[in-house]
Amino acid sequence: MKRKIIFFSWLLLSAAGPIPGAAQTVKGGFTDLSHHDFVKDGAVVLSGTWEFYWSQLLSPSDVNAGLKMHYLNVPGSWHRQGDFDVLGFGTYRLRMIIPDDRSGLSIYFPIINSSAKIWVNNNLVQETGKVSGSPLDFTPKLLATIVALPQNTREIELVVQVANFAYFSGGIAGYPRLDRSPAIFAKLSRDHGIENIFAGSLFAMFIYQLILYLLYHRGKPYLWLALICLGVALRALIVHGGSFMLPNLYPSVEWELWKKIEFGSVYAVIALFPLYVKDLFLDHAPKLPVLIFVFVAVVFCAAVIVTPQFVYGKLLEFCHLFLLLGFIYAVYSITRAWRAGNKDARIILLGVLAAFPFVLGEIMKNSRFFSIDINFMYLVELGVLVFLLFQVYLLAHHYAKSYRNLETMNQDLERIVQLRTRELTTANTVKDRLLSVMSHDIKSPLNSLRGILEIYNKGAISKDEFNHFARNIESDLGKTSMLVENILFWTASQLKGIQIKSEKFNLYTVIDQNVQLFHTLASLKKITIRHNASQNTIIKGDPNILNLVLRNLLSNAIKFSFENGIIEIFVHVGDTLSIEVRDAGIGMDEAKLEALLEPVLVSETGTGNEQGTGLGLSLCREYLRKAGGELTVQSSPQAGSTFRITFPLK
Repeated sequence: MKRKIIFFSWLLLSAAGPIPGAAQTVKGGFTDLSHHDFVKDGAVVLSGTWEFYWSQLLSPSDVNAGLKMHYLNVPGSWHRQGDFDVLGFGTYRLRMIIPDDRSGLSIYFPIINSSAKIWVNNNLVQETGKVSGSPLDFTPKLLATIVALPQNTREIELVVQVANFAYFSGGIAGYPRLDRSPAIFAKLSRDHGIENIFAGSLFAMFIYQLILYLLYHRGKPYLWLALICLGVALRALIVHGGSFMLPNLYPSVEWELWKKIEFGSVYAVIALFPLYVKDLFLDHAPKLPVLIFVFVAVVFCAAVIVTPQFVYGKLLEFCHLFLLLGFIYAVYSITRAWRAGNKDARIILLGVLAAFPFVLGEIMKNSRFFSIDINFMYLVELGVLVFLLFQVYLLAHHYAKSYRNLETMNQDLERIVQLRTRELTTANTVKDRLLSVMSHDIKSPLNSLRGILEIYNKGAISKDEFNHFARNIESDLGKTSMLVENILFWTASQLKGIQIKSEKFNLYTVIDQNVQLFHTLASLKKITIRHNASQNTIIKGDPNILNLVLRNLLSNAIKFSFENGIIEIFVHVGDTLSIEVRDAGIGMDEAKLEALLEPVLVSETGTGNEQGTGLGLSLCREYLRKAGGELTVQSSPQAGSTFRITFPLK
C-alpha cells in the first residue's frame, strides 16, 4: 500500500509539469528567435537579463535617449538584484527577432508586481492596475497578462513600465512565455484545470477532516489538518504565480485583502502543523515549542492584519525559518512516538518526509538567501496532498482493522449467544425441576403434619400414638427445613452472587452442632455419628459455607446408610482444613459419581425410601469453589462413600 502511495505521488508530480527552471534565452536585453519552430519546439521562456531603468517610467521613444541602464534577471524582484528600494518604479525593455512564420504569437506574463503598462513596437497594448510614480495615484492589480505580437514585423521591442508601492517584491515575478496564442490558451486551460484539481482536492480534504473533528472525541489533530488544507487551498486560488480564480471571480475585492488571506494562511501554518503533531502524539511531543510556534504565528498574523503588504511580506523569510523548525519538531516528536511503540507514527513520519522536499522547494524558490530557480507553481499543494495520502491510508487502515475486529466480535457474540442459550435452557430445566421439588418435597411433610394434627384434635388417636408419629414428623420437618435452606442459598447465589466472608469461629462447635442437628434423624435408622474434632479449635473462614456443606453431607450419609451403620467425621487442621465424611452405605458406581456434582437435579431414593432433590451437593461444590476450597468423592457400590472437604484457612 505504501508503494502505491509513493507511485500516486509521483503520478501527481508528473501530471503537474516539469520542475526544473527554464534556461536563460535573453542576454543583455536581446534574444534571437528567428530559427525557432514554435509548432515543433513549443514555447520559449523569455528568462534572462533584460534592460532595466530604475525610477523612470519610459515610453519606447524615451528608452533610446541614452539614459542610465541596468541589466536585471527576469523573473525576479528588482530589490534583490541591486541597490533598489522594493517600493518604487522602473521600466523593462526587451528586443527580439521572431521567425518569418510569426502569425498568431503572443507573450504571457503570469504576474507583474504590482501594476504595469506594456508597449509593443511603440503601441500601448495592455495595462494592469494603474502605473504611477506617486503612491497616491498608484493602484495594484492581481492579474495575469497576455500580449499579442504584431504580424507585420520580425523585430519586436517590448517595453514594460512597472510600479510597486504595495507588494514586498517588485518587478516581473513570473516566467514570460512566448508561444502561439492557441497553445498559450491551451496551456492556461490545462494549468487552471490542474489548479482546480489541487484546490478542489484540498477543499474536499478540509471538509473530510472537519467532519472527523466533529465526530471524533479526540479529533483536534483533524481540526488543525483541516485548517491547513483550507489555507493551502485558498492560497492556490490566489497566489502570485499561480491561479487568480478568486480575484477574477470577485474583481471588486481589494488587492490587499487577497494578499492578507494568502500570507495569513502561510503564517498560520507555523502554529497549525506543530499543533497537529502535538495533539496527535500527546505523550511524546514537547509542549513548550508549540507555545513558541503559536506565539510567533499570532504575532505574524497580527502583522498581516494591521500592516500593509510590503511590511508583513518581509516576515516571509522568518516564516520560512519557523516552518523548517516546525518540520524538525515534527520529525523529533513523531520519532519519539515511533520508538515508544506507536505503530501509526511510522506512517505519519513517512508522510512528513515525503512532503518535506516539496515544501523545501517552495521555500527555496521564494527565499532571498537560498534562492533556486524552479519553474513549478504547485509545490506546496502537491506536498500537502502527498502527506494527506499517508494520512488517508492510515485512516483507511484503521477502518479496515475496526471492520475486521467487528466481524470477529460478531462471530464471538454469536458463539456467546449460543452458549448463553444453552445455559438458559439448562437453567430453565433446573428451575422447572426446582419448582417440582418444592411442590412435592415441601408440601408433602406439611400435609402429613396437618393431617395428623387434625386426627389428633378430633380424638381419633391417643397421645401415645401421636408421640409415635411425632418422631417421623420431626424427621420430615428437619429434611424440609434443610431443603428450604438450600433453596434460599441457591436463590441468593443466583440473584446476588455468592458472597464470601471471613471470620474466626470454633470448628468443634460447628461440627458438633451439625451432628446434634441430625441426632433424631440418625436414631430413626439406629445410625451412630462420630467425629474427632478437638475442642477450642479456632479457625478463620466462612462458617456459613461450612455449615451448609456439613448439613448436606450428613443428610446424604444418613440417607444412603444402612440401619445400625456408622458415620465418621475426620478433621485435620493444617495450612488448609480437611474434613472427611465417611459412611458404609450403598455407595455409587462411576456413572453416578460423574453425574453427582453436575448442576442438574437428580433425585435418588435412600435406604429407607427417603427422597432427595440432588440440589445440595451441587450447591456445596459451587460455594466451596468460590471460597477457594474443593469437594471430592470416593465411592464404590455397596462399600460406602467418602466425601472430602478442603477448605482454605485465612
